[in-house]
Amino acid sequence: MIVAVASRNPNKLRAVERAYAMFGLRAVVLSAERPPDLPPQPLGLAEVFRGAAERARHALSAAPSAEHGVGIEAGVVELGDLRLDVTVAAVADRSGLVTAGVGPGFQVPGRFLADVLRGVELGKLAEAFFGRPAVGYREGLVGVLSRGRVTRLDLNTAAVAMALLPRLPYNSRLYSSEP
Repeated sequence: MIVAVASRNPNKLRAVERAYAMFGLRAVVLSAERPPDLPPQPLGLAEVFRGAAERARHALSAAPSAEHGVGIEAGVVELGDLRLDVTVAAVADRSGLVTAGVGPGFQVPGRFLADVLRGVELGKLAEAFFGRPAVGYREGLVGVLSRGRVTRLDLNTAAVAMALLPRLPYNSRLYSSEP
């Protein structure tokens, strides 16, 4: 199956390959440009999902041979008084169906929170603070904070796997609109 991903980030591309493979689906992954006009730091679950869904649809339109388009978007959501960084994945197909999944979230460090809430990208803040260029293309902030025990690849893979659950043949009856 050909799957287009609206990203050039190798973590996102590998995550799609891994998530599809988890379910025995062989995916030939194509990279597509991300859509223009997405905010650098989405705030709120609705905005994070919107970014993932836009990416998925954009990837599908950019790759005519693809059966699925995948969008992966990380952003900050509110949980009581806390702010978590979460990853949302969306999978779109040619019928117009979009399915979604959410990966694990982690608490945004207080040191970065004010800037993040002003729209500064969390990854850029982490790069500057830790002196690690392109951290989002490597282990991600979660990888730095966990000292490599959990990485951005893990979060992305989990989100894509969750977005695939409704598409699995043995689950189709559970997710169809027919009784």
